[in-house]
Amino acid sequence: MNKYETFLLSAGGSSDKLALALSGGGSRAMAFHLGCLRALHNLGLLDQVSTITAVSGGSVLAGLYCSHEGTFDSFEERVKEVLRRGFIRPALERAVTSTDGLKAAGYAFAFMLERAVALIARQVLKILRLGRPGEHWPNCAPFLRKASRTTILRNVFSETFKHCKLEDLNDERPALIVVACELRSKAAFYFTKERLHCWRYGSASASGVELADAVVASAAYPAALPALDQILIFNKDGEEKPHRITLTDGGVYDNLGLAPLWPDREFPDSMPIEKHEWIIACRAGYGLEVAEPASMWMPRMEAAFESVFARAQNFATKRLFDLKASGMLKGFLLPYLGQKDSSLKFAPDDLVSGELTAGYPTSFSKMNDVWIERLVTRGEQIVLAQVEEHWSSR
Repeated sequence: MNKYETFLLSAGGSSDKLALALSGGGSRAMAFHLGCLRALHNLGLLDQVSTITAVSGGSVLAGLYCSHEGTFDSFEERVKEVLRRGFIRPALERAVTSTDGLKAAGYAFAFMLERAVALIARQVLKILRLGRPGEHWPNCAPFLRKASRTTILRNVFSETFKHCKLEDLNDERPALIVVACELRSKAAFYFTKERLHCWRYGSASASGVELADAVVASAAYPAALPALDQILIFNKDGEEKPHRITLTDGGVYDNLGLAPLWPDREFPDSMPIEKHEWIIACRAGYGLEVAEPASMWMPRMEAAFESVFARAQNFATKRLFDLKASGMLKGFLLPYLGQKDSSLKFAPDDLVSGELTAGYPTSFSKMNDVWIERLVTRGEQIVLAQVEEHWSSR
C-alpha cells in the first residue's frame, strides 16, 4: 500500500461536503489550478467536490471543467491546448477580422463624446443657476456600452466554451459559482446554473446566459477592460424590477472566491448555498516583494492597490484558520503558488521550486510548454504534499 492509499480509503468513505475555490491570476492561475485538480483527481477527491467557486483565470478553468463531457485526461489536454493558444491574440484577430472591432470602436467614441457633452452641459447649468446654494447636480448615467474590448474577449470565450449556456453545464460536475464584482452596488455578483444573484437586487434568471458571459464578467480586469454593461430583470421578495448592472473582475471583491463558502453566511438576502465542512482554496498568486520607492503617482497608486489587495486575501486565508479553530470547518487545504518551499513538510525530491515559477505575469497571453509544465507540476506537488501533511486523518 503506497503513501496515499490509506488516505484514499478514509476519504472515500466520508459523507462530508467538500468545496473547491479557484483564485484569479489569468493563464497562470489556469495552469496552477490544473495541477491542483490533477492531484485531487488522482487522490479520488475531485469526485467528492460538490461546489466550485471561481474567479477570473480560475473561472476559465472551472468553466472548462464543468462543461466538459469527457475524461479528466481529455479535459487536461483541452486546457493545455487553450493555454498554448491564449486569449490575447485570438481577441486581436477577432477585433480586426470581424465587425466586433468596429462596434467596440464606435461605442468607445460615442461614450467619450457623450461624457464630454454631459460635462460641458453640467458646467453651463451650474453657471446659469449660480446663487442657489445646496442645489444638487446629478451626474446623468451614460448609455449602455453594448460593445467593447470586453465583449470581444467574451466572444473568444464563447468559442472556447463551444457556446455552452449556464443551464447546460454538465450535471455530473460540481455546482459552479462564478464570482464577479458589481460596481454600481459595490457588491459580489454570482453566476450559477440556476440564477444570477446580487444581494442588492435579488436573483435573475440564468436562462439563455452563456458561460462566456459569466467568465468574461469575472475576468474583466478594470485597468485593462471596460465593465460589462447590461440591464436585467431581478426578483427580490416577490417583486420583479429591472436593474442596470456593471460587472468587473471578481478579484476586486474576492480574489480567492471564498465569500460564498463561509459556513456562517446567514444574511437573508444572500444566495442560498449548501454548507461545506471542508474547503480547498487554491491561490495562484505570489507574495509581495520590496520594491523601489513609489514616489510618482502611478507607482504610488499601484503599490497602494497591491497593499489593499494582498491584505484582503490574507484576511480571507486567516479566516479559514479561525473557522477551523471554532469548529465551523472540519478542515481545509490552501495550495499556494507563492508559498515557501521550506514550509512543505512532505515536499518531493523533484519539487518544482517557487523560485522557478516566480514572475509569470497575470495575463491571458499564450503560454509555452515549459511554463505549462512548471506551473501544472507545482500545483500538483503542493496539493499532494499538503494532503499528506494535513489531511491524512480525514
